[in-house]
Amino acid sequence: MQYHEDFIASLLKRLNLFSDLEANALLKLSSFFKEKIFKSGDIVFEEDSIGNSMMVITSGEVRVSQKSDPDNEEALVVLKKGDLFGEMGLLEDLPRSATVIAHSNVVILEIKRDDFLEFLNNESEAGVKILIKLSKILSSRLRETDTKLKTFISLTKWL
Repeated sequence: MQYHEDFIASLLKRLNLFSDLEANALLKLSSFFKEKIFKSGDIVFEEDSIGNSMMVITSGEVRVSQKSDPDNEEALVVLKKGDLFGEMGLLEDLPRSATVIAHSNVVILEIKRDDFLEFLNNESEAGVKILIKLSKILSSRLRETDTKLKTFISLTKWL
């Protein structure tokens, strides 16, 4: 099933990251998203692979995991419809920090970094709005990680 750009734009409008964009900018942005379908158990991307895209779940669920050793994975979170992941891949050309696995059959919309940067270049007003929201998302995640790290350090003092 291939989504039309107006349908993709309506999905994007519901996401916090894109909620401030005008209809015209959303329609232009939606043209860069490509549909990908994964069956339950399929690997969407692996930890340490080079990230160059962000993905939005349109149906189904994915599991974000890290390898605790070669034979085991530690599930960090399960993401569902409307969640996005891989957003750091839009900003930097570095390895992915986790593995993402289809937790069920899942349909994802993916935007590649080059397309995202092209959109930002051509739609600077919309781009600023997106980058501000993206900064807030990343800042929130950093604060959450900081809190977890402080808790972990406190607990290790008792060992």
